[in-house]
Amino acid sequence: MASSFDAVNSACGDWTPSEVLGSAKLVGVTGEHGAERPGSWEYYDRRAVEGTRTISHALAYWKGLGVQATAADIEAEAAEVRRLIRSMQPSTFVEVGAGPGTFTADLPGSGVALDQSDAVLRVLRSGSASSPVVRGDALRLPIRDRAVARVFAAHIYGLLTEEERGTFVREARRIAEELVVVDAGRPPGVPAEHWQHRTLGGGEIFRVFRRHFDAVALAAEIDGRPRFSGRFYVMVTA
Repeated sequence: MASSFDAVNSACGDWTPSEVLGSAKLVGVTGEHGAERPGSWEYYDRRAVEGTRTISHALAYWKGLGVQATAADIEAEAAEVRRLIRSMQPSTFVEVGAGPGTFTADLPGSGVALDQSDAVLRVLRSGSASSPVVRGDALRLPIRDRAVARVFAAHIYGLLTEEERGTFVREARRIAEELVVVDAGRPPGVPAEHWQHRTLGGGEIFRVFRRHFDAVALAAEIDGRPRFSGRFYVMVTA
């Protein structure tokens, strides 16, 4: 584990895990963790055992909201978002809400992937991403002040309630100079925010809060600027 932290990209300067982590510990597939959040996060933890999400899952999601779409439409936007992520200046980073590692391998520089779910981090560790992982709370980041240059958050900001959003942005700005948010776009007819009912393979039903974004409005909300404005994806830097 230590070797993956120590292999820091030369463009990022001298950087070690002890300079980044506060009370958190690095975790492997066995998982040591700190504070956990209740509620809808359980859904994402339980969903991890069903495997990595794919474009076909995204297509089913949007069709379930009544959006006319094809896998090629979604894939084209996802590819452009990945291109923009890879084109960012290499830096030290914390990926908050890393999930199963959808974008982890695309992030330039050296950093850690953080998620509240041990099950999700197991999936991430089994994939191609090499970033060390930390289990922690997005609203109480176990990271030292100004420890990294960038916080990257994909498909987590849109799961936060109004009070949680303010806390998350303050935490991101406490630990990093830059915040990059990738989240769900808002095709015509899709509500800006609502509670959804999600069903897992075993028939369990969970209630999950979800927002969908116009890139310009999201940029104004977090005092940033749009980098990508699509039907299915948006990307904003702040």
